Amino acid sequence: MAHLSEETLALLALGESPEPEERAHLDGCGHCAAELAALGHVVRAGRAEPAPVPAPDPRVWAAVHAELGLAPELAADPLAAGDPGTDRAPSAPGASGPAAAGTSAAPSGPDGTGRDGTEQDGAEQDAGQRPGTAARVDGAGSGGVVDLAARRARRGVPWPLAAAAAAAALVVGGVSVWGAQRLDREPDPTVLATAELEPLAGYTARGSAEVDERADGTRQLVVRTDPADVDGFKEVWLLAPDAQRMVSLGVMAGDEAVFVLPENLDVERFPVVDVSDEPVDGDPTHSGDSIVRGVLAT
Repeated sequence: MAHLSEETLALLALGESPEPEERAHLDGCGHCAAELAALGHVVRAGRAEPAPVPAPDPRVWAAVHAELGLAPELAADPLAAGDPGTDRAPSAPGASGPAAAGTSAAPSGPDGTGRDGTEQDGAEQDAGQRPGTAARVDGAGSGGVVDLAARRARRGVPWPLAAAAAAAALVVGGVSVWGAQRLDREPDPTVLATAELEPLAGYTARGSAEVDERADGTRQLVVRTDPADVDGFKEVWLLAPDAQRMVSLGVMAGDEAVFVLPENLDVERFPVVDVSDEPVDGDPTHSGDSIVRGVLAT
């Protein structure tokens, strides 16, 4: 038995009323019925009204305005022009609800009703019955594929163009939300100190380290190294200048790692960044086998 084409299922999911032959096929073909249900779920998700994106705090725009040195007439927050008491800007002109006039609110099911069991618009119900627009069926008696050339002509918009327009609308909407969220992102951390990590005997890898301060006041050590062959695992340490006292920050998995520094850790007392090759022996002390090492400088 030949199944309905992908284009046919897509049009039905978008709200087209099924032809009698299509409806009969869907009633007897679990595969096509399941495909139509899955496509209908995608359509409903795409048509759903997105959750409102809260406008960022006005201080965000004030900081942007000051950082870029914009003109005084641009001091007003451009995202504060929404309707009072709402979290989003006014609706686009001509829109009166989640679905614009003349569009279907949900894809129709195989029996011509909406996905929730309600009747579809009369124009949609009659679309497949207008004179001169009946679809041609090849092998309809054996569940053949429906020719949708007449149906596409009836819609007035070529299928590829309609699909491209819908995709473009989704992309533009996504970029708008992304842009609003970017204004509210966390500022870049402040670099307090850096170090160049030089290889020690037996190794050729090099690396770098920096101490950053985040907006919330926490400090972090960011360590990066070239790949290095180790017998055990890499561990990151902060050493005193005499290398007699040290603090372990943890295991470095891969070639880059970030460690949050304890509030009471004085980096000036432990300015040496050391990455060691530690054997899996259960001994928590430094192995004495260092891969790279360098001194932090402000």
